Amino acid sequence: MVRRWFLVVAFAACLPAAADDTYQLVLGSFANPDNAERWAQQLTRQLRFPIGVAPLPHGSALGYRVVTAPLQGDDLQQAIRAIRAHGLDFWRLATPPTLPDAVAGEAPDVPEDRAAARVTSRAAPASAERRSSRDAAQQNFDVDIGVQWRGFPDQGLDGQSRSDASISVQSRYYASWASGAWNAAITPFGRHDAQDDHRTHADLREFYISTVGDDWDLYVGSRQIFWGVTEFNHLVDIINQTDLVEDIDGEVKLGQPMLNLSLVRTWGIVDFFVMPYFRERTFPGEDGRLRHLVPVDDGDVLYDAGKKQQHVDLAVRWAHNLGPVEFGLYQFSGTSRAPQLFPVLRPNGQLVLRPYYDLIEQTGLDAQVIVGDWAFKLEALSRAGQGNRYAAATGGFERTLVGVLGGRSDLGLVLEYIWDQRDDEADSIYDHDIAIAGRWRLNDVADSQALLGLMWDVRTDEYIVNLEASRRLGDRWSLGVEGRLFGGTNAPPTSPPAAVLDALADQEHKLDQLARDDYIQLELTRYF
Repeated sequence: MVRRWFLVVAFAACLPAAADDTYQLVLGSFANPDNAERWAQQLTRQLRFPIGVAPLPHGSALGYRVVTAPLQGDDLQQAIRAIRAHGLDFWRLATPPTLPDAVAGEAPDVPEDRAAARVTSRAAPASAERRSSRDAAQQNFDVDIGVQWRGFPDQGLDGQSRSDASISVQSRYYASWASGAWNAAITPFGRHDAQDDHRTHADLREFYISTVGDDWDLYVGSRQIFWGVTEFNHLVDIINQTDLVEDIDGEVKLGQPMLNLSLVRTWGIVDFFVMPYFRERTFPGEDGRLRHLVPVDDGDVLYDAGKKQQHVDLAVRWAHNLGPVEFGLYQFSGTSRAPQLFPVLRPNGQLVLRPYYDLIEQTGLDAQVIVGDWAFKLEALSRAGQGNRYAAATGGFERTLVGVLGGRSDLGLVLEYIWDQRDDEADSIYDHDIAIAGRWRLNDVADSQALLGLMWDVRTDEYIVNLEASRRLGDRWSLGVEGRLFGGTNAPPTSPPAAVLDALADQEHKLDQLARDDYIQLELTRYF
């Protein structure tokens, strides 16, 4: 399997590149020039290359876009890696506008960012930073408060409520000193949910200190690391545990304690990870929605490892780019982030699922080839430890249509195929599925964007329709909309226990447990 991956990368490296393609990377838009300038200054310190502000005409008003200089070739790839390393959302402009002197000028005399993997798939908050009076150029602090509501057309299989409201708070403190040689970040998060006590939880998403050398980085503490390039199934992403009570898409993660050494060489970036403590997956409670047919008893957990949560996990990853090809190859040894769930009948007659965390060995590859407006993507893995060794892969492409209908909007068209060698025995709903999506960006001052996707199981005709959209409301508010529709399903029985066990054992129709969980979600966020 590893030999096949290297052949894929070698073949992709031979594809022709559009050598003269020049892009400008956009990292946000603002109506207020002061907020745009503060965000640009914060990004310049974090990314360690210049970020500036360019005017953006918006009807009769004037907006301000936070941008890089025009980039191409290796400079473009290095900037993309640095932006992803800090978990920042961005998009490309094929024809950059006129840039201010602050963007087109010389780079400041600070070390280049050497991080190899982006720490989260979520966008960074577009809030104005609150500065410390002691060291305004080196410290940032912001707070986001979100009010979320979920509505379901049907009651849950166990009679759960059709409505659920919650409030969340996340803050981030970032400090840099000694000309960027030392950095620290603290990102606490908490949510209170009105219906599900398991969804009422708190976590340190980040809590680390780092130091940067000429050709190395060292991080100590809790971090978030993201690996992968595909849209629908983050197959190779394994460092952080999934925060399943936040969202079932697998994109929201818990912080992972670690020691991470990153070495920068001419032939790529090598990351070493030592993870001394394991984080268990969060699961919705008995009154929660989007859960299994019967609740998971996360108070009765079994481990393959004798030291349980104190088992030390290890990983090493090599990331590099060869012309238009960006790829990462890794080896992971440790506790699986996805537990097996075994039904257990309690003495009181209650049926629950008991999590069991296996020890696994996993080799993974993610690769992306960008040629003009096309991006070809691949994620693949080979895993041992959960039964027989198996392979899985997700591959596809995204085509970006710039300036749709003669305007400033961009439309991205996504097509992916998801395959798992275990077929119906896979412990995931992703085993033999076709996924298509359209990603629309208005490229306006409010950063309006939307994604509409369909994932279809080619064997069972089950499908999921997914909607994600967001828009900023002024400088300090944003509105997010999310919705999912689960189709081709039949509601399973909830009693007697024998019938429930039969439904749990049905590996072919895995979406039946979500048959009554179609929902729409609204979230209003205030940035401080």
